[in-house]
Amino acid sequence: MKTTSLAPQSAAVTALPEFADHHTARKLFGLSRSYLYLLASEGKIRSMSIRSKPGATKGRRLFCCASIREFIQASAQND
Repeated sequence: MKTTSLAPQSAAVTALPEFADHHTARKLFGLSRSYLYLLASEGKIRSMSIRSKPGATKGRRLFCCASIREFIQASAQND
């Protein structure tokens, strides 16, 4: 009988980025764009908008992965 062991996961798979846009956050955590924005507006997760120029109206919204993980863990404890 031949046994095989699973290959260890690479650091890229196990390590989360510090910040993620809504596409990446959805892939990592399974949360929709609208739910991420709702959680951010309620102060349950942290986010920031990166703009190319001061005073610009458009930018890129990034979500803090650590705060999303903390929110999910806290939610799981309440179940």
